Amino acid sequence: MNELIKKRQQANLKRQMRYLSLVFNDFFILALILMFGALMFWYAQNIKNWPNNLWFYKPLLAVIWTIVISIGHLATLFQKADTHFLYMQDKYMHAYLKPMIRRSMVLPTILLLLVSGILYPFAILRVQIPVASYVFLVIGLILTKYVQLKLIARSLYFNKTKIYNFWLFELVVLLVLWLSLNNSPYIYFFLAVIAAVGVNYLPTGKVFNWYYAVDLEEKRRDSQDNFYSMFTDVADKKIKISRRKYLDFLINHQKQTPNTFLYQRALLRDPEYSNLLIRMAVFSLLLSWILQSYAWSSVLGALVLFLTLYQLIPLGTVYEHNMMYHVQPIPLKNRGKALARVLKKGMLIEWFVISMGIIIFSPEKVNALISVVALLLFVFIILYAYLPMKIEKLFKKIRY
Repeated sequence: MNELIKKRQQANLKRQMRYLSLVFNDFFILALILMFGALMFWYAQNIKNWPNNLWFYKPLLAVIWTIVISIGHLATLFQKADTHFLYMQDKYMHAYLKPMIRRSMVLPTILLLLVSGILYPFAILRVQIPVASYVFLVIGLILTKYVQLKLIARSLYFNKTKIYNFWLFELVVLLVLWLSLNNSPYIYFFLAVIAAVGVNYLPTGKVFNWYYAVDLEEKRRDSQDNFYSMFTDVADKKIKISRRKYLDFLINHQKQTPNTFLYQRALLRDPEYSNLLIRMAVFSLLLSWILQSYAWSSVLGALVLFLTLYQLIPLGTVYEHNMMYHVQPIPLKNRGKALARVLKKGMLIEWFVISMGIIIFSPEKVNALISVVALLLFVFIILYAYLPMKIEKLFKKIRY
């Protein structure tokens, strides 16, 4: 069992390092440094003017820490084949899960220390929490994460009662944090110590729930792959196509052709493309909020729009290798125009979202409106000059 644990942890580490090196490339690290530096500069300049002990300060701290605690799940590294080959190894599962819990504590602990470090000036100067109390509170938060992972591990067995519920756990943490901040942070620390010790004495079933454990690990891995897929292609990622009823109004039913209908459905329902459109728009809004400069927001908005269009163009190949698509009496000659029509609609929606961000967050409204018009001209240039050329090259490369 020890050899299996080492082998799986090494394979998982190798996989994580491969994708993390693709995600945190030179350009992304530079963008993170600029964004983090701008945010810290704004934070340092404005914290001096904030009043002390406003009513929402302590609830805000409790909410932030509760959200951070929710990040990071127990990585059991189970595989589907384990339901057959490890089915009779229930007595070894306790020893198997111990190193998995330790390894799963690394990232949440780093995040808790990082966020607590950022919140330190605000908590000490404005909420006026004593330094010693704050240190013990952070230790209590780390112990809380340990309790959560232990509860998840114990819930993998067949038990008479349900040991762990995510939302109930988060609600309890939020309430206890809020009450402790209103009274004494030491209360939270002592409760966390008691919980960390007591969780080891909870009654646990002897029979391991293999199908539940494997399903839980697959969900954890899917959520992880969803993050990686925002930046690069994940080879073994399972794509789940699902209908989003709240976006059906975006599908135009007038003057509709089979190709435009199919491309619209793929854009709205395929997470690879719909999530790309959403996250790039949200990223632009964050940049506009941090920079609060119409000039920089417009330049970076133009860059985001171009990169979004560049990554959306492969949408045209979604159905090209689908046999049923070619069997149906669908004209293939005009599919380039249909793809361009769908992408134009998506890019104009993204331009509108980015423009609203520039206008709202920029203090110079007149200049912001001018930059938004200039950004619209840039969008028309790439949609009517660059896009047709790229679509023509895309369909020429396709080999059946």
